[in-house]
Amino acid sequence: MAHAAATSGASPALWSAVAYRCQELGSRVNYWDAVHILQAFTAAGVTNADLLMHLAEVLTDKTSKMAPKHILDVLAVYEAADLRPAGLYVELLHAIVRLARSMYAEELTLVLQALARYGLGNPTVVAQLMRVVQIEIKEFRLRYLCATAGALGTMRACPAELMATLDSHARFEVDTINTQELLDNVQAFPQLEYSWQPYEDLCLREFLSRVARLQTAEDVDQMVDPFQVLFFLQARGHLHTDYLRALTQWCLRGVHRPNVRSERRPTTAQLITLYDYCREHELEDEPALNDAIAYFVESGGGKWQEVYARPLSYTKKRYYIRTEDPLQDVDLPPLPRSRSAPAKVKMLEDLPGLPGLPALTPTEREDQEDDLALIEEADVVRKKPSGSSPLLKEGESIARVRVRSRRKLDRPRRAFDPLRKRYRDQELPQPLWYYGGWGMRPKYQPGRSLGSRYPYAKVPIGPRGGAWVLRR
Repeated sequence: MAHAAATSGASPALWSAVAYRCQELGSRVNYWDAVHILQAFTAAGVTNADLLMHLAEVLTDKTSKMAPKHILDVLAVYEAADLRPAGLYVELLHAIVRLARSMYAEELTLVLQALARYGLGNPTVVAQLMRVVQIEIKEFRLRYLCATAGALGTMRACPAELMATLDSHARFEVDTINTQELLDNVQAFPQLEYSWQPYEDLCLREFLSRVARLQTAEDVDQMVDPFQVLFFLQARGHLHTDYLRALTQWCLRGVHRPNVRSERRPTTAQLITLYDYCREHELEDEPALNDAIAYFVESGGGKWQEVYARPLSYTKKRYYIRTEDPLQDVDLPPLPRSRSAPAKVKMLEDLPGLPGLPALTPTEREDQEDDLALIEEADVVRKKPSGSSPLLKEGESIARVRVRSRRKLDRPRRAFDPLRKRYRDQELPQPLWYYGGWGMRPKYQPGRSLGSRYPYAKVPIGPRGGAWVLRR
């Protein structure tokens, strides 16, 4: 209700009713509910000192159950109301000391920033946090190092040993993280409340040195958005011709990729922007840039046709390649029945787009016609005359006779059908009386092959059944 009242802008009477209800509940209010109520009052700009002092007494007994986030929320609420209940603050600081060893690097950084923001530089609490930072230094990323160093510097509580540890780990982070993460850190530094300028300069120098070494499309492809890097370098005044040449290589490879969501390729606006920047740096005659723009225009932005010719059937783990028929609208002569060399000459004689064949003399043309006539005569299918079988009756044919399998009836040969479901090949279950009860002699059930005696998986019945197996 308090959050709904803060969102909709409720009247003062409603806030008074909420405060009165909280005071009636007393210690039965959960600590997370109390934190949410205080946040709602703070968000609405309503100050109720009686309610704050009452909930301070309630929260004092429940600080042992709070997480680091709840402790920071309680500090933010009471600092916004300009109230510092002594008992509550002592318990909150004790809870910070108790939870310090179990905090993540981000939580340690937020706690140090909160203490620096509110001026709560208690020596015991800060010393415990610094001790934990030095122990868990491997878990701190570059942003956490900047915020931690800035918060400790604001409180003037950073000894030389801890500062040396932070410097060495900052150097290690800058040398090991990838180029994209360096860019993310450089862009996130202005948003930090507390930061450390030497670490920011170190990260920026490393990023610029790596960008200067980019040369090929594979090097630029490690960036999430290469044009975002272009705009960042232009805004900071660090744009140079080497990165523009590498970006043109990336665009040249990107325009040849399919225009789908799973592929990264430049857009029309990005190519125009890249051409403008290249023209400013006198790179408008770069071959990769001109080739990328030309192919982008010729391919229509890499758009595929909307209607695809569907194949007859699809098969799993098989690739389908769509291609255009180069002879779709070309009238071709009919193919001969033979594949000999003279027939090929005649077939290719009138194909459009091919170089002409040398002219034949009248004698050679007559010889060629004679050869074609002999080939056509040889291609005629001649059937051998034969009579029907004397065993067939009138109207019967051997095409209707089905050859049965010569295997035994207990394991006939089965035709393999690739489209048939595998579960249909299993034998149907037998009736219950077939398997018998628990007190009967065990029978062999359908399963795997039992060796050379039983080359097939089936219940051994008949003369070679269970009696034969148990004869010894």
